[in-house]
Amino acid sequence: MDQEISEKKKDLLKRYAHRFGEMRVRTMSHVGLDIFETERRGCVSKDIDGREILDALALQGVFNLGRRHPVLVDVLKKALERIDMGNNFLMSEEKLLLADKLAATTPGNVNCVFFSSTGSEAVDLAIKLARGFTGKTGIISADECYHGITGFALSTNSNPDYTEPFGPLMPGFSHVPFGDIEALRKEISEDTAAVIFEPMIAEAGLLIPPEDYFIQVRKLCDQYETLLIIDEVVTGLGRTGKFWAIEHSAGVIPDIMISAKGLTGGLYPMAATMFTEDVASFFLTYPYSHYSSTSGSDLGCVVSSALIDIINTPDFLSDVIKKGKRLADGYEALLEKHPELLESYGQIGLHTVLRLADPAGGFRMNRYLAEEGVFALLATNNTAAIRIQPPLIVSESQIDQIIDALDLALEKMKPKSRRRQI
Repeated sequence: MDQEISEKKKDLLKRYAHRFGEMRVRTMSHVGLDIFETERRGCVSKDIDGREILDALALQGVFNLGRRHPVLVDVLKKALERIDMGNNFLMSEEKLLLADKLAATTPGNVNCVFFSSTGSEAVDLAIKLARGFTGKTGIISADECYHGITGFALSTNSNPDYTEPFGPLMPGFSHVPFGDIEALRKEISEDTAAVIFEPMIAEAGLLIPPEDYFIQVRKLCDQYETLLIIDEVVTGLGRTGKFWAIEHSAGVIPDIMISAKGLTGGLYPMAATMFTEDVASFFLTYPYSHYSSTSGSDLGCVVSSALIDIINTPDFLSDVIKKGKRLADGYEALLEKHPELLESYGQIGLHTVLRLADPAGGFRMNRYLAEEGVFALLATNNTAAIRIQPPLIVSESQIDQIIDALDLALEKMKPKSRRRQI
């Protein structure tokens, strides 16, 4: 479904390359994502040339409730009539209400919070807290992880594409294969301040650990008086059919949890570092050791509070599970139809990834899906995988549209002599 680029769009692409970098535009064009968004609503946005784009990524959770969700837009408009972002030296009911709502959802006594603007900031604070509270320095993360690109967060990454130009990185960081409890057992020590993991890792092709993995991780952390940090930036807020993905590991209570992306409602930058009352005692001695003028905006708190009210209901979460099952059924059909191109898929709720036989197939699949009007994204730590993570409000017909687009894209990946007529 190729479409000729208008002269207006060509001019915009040229100007964009000048202001934001030619390589960025060239890369986006290569994978079919040279899109200038205009109108946007629900799961659909429009390119400047009028083409509709179905969102099958939700910006890794930012648009969990789609674009410009009417309830969130309404509460933000009303808030703007009476408040602004707030003065962070002072207190507000908006901050307290969101903190109360988050505390009602988190496991155990993870009921204290500090708000930030981005996930990377929230991770930075989590690591600062772990080192400050324990008095230790060691931080262990997964080989395949992605926790952000600032300060401490950058040092958790092992992908040289993120880290190589900026060395030397922070000392005290090490990595282990995700899901390998014996590797963690060998790496953890008396000097380990924290272990930081995502509940499952989509950036590497949706790695889902063994069922008892986090139970064993929690035991090791307890043994070494090490904090367990769970990064729910991508997986949280209903993505997997549970409000928090760590709930799939029954009884596991982290010391620190991180949320961002989806917490914004796609309207206002918000992130949260949540921690136990025990960890919160660090701030008794150092109450102003972490601060940001723009964090915890009262406007953002209003949006996030409304978002939690929408997602945190049994009906909403069960609907996510049903929609995930519909996607998985579609994947099964595609596996049967294209066995030489597809290896497998990963799926839990609407957290899904398709794994291709071609080690670099994600680039081509990205482009072919865009040609069919579907926006997805290859997994940055596994270019054989394509991430399919639509907004949680995606309809059944839109799920079917995604499957149809995948089918057509897979046909395009075949040698021309073997393609069916499309």
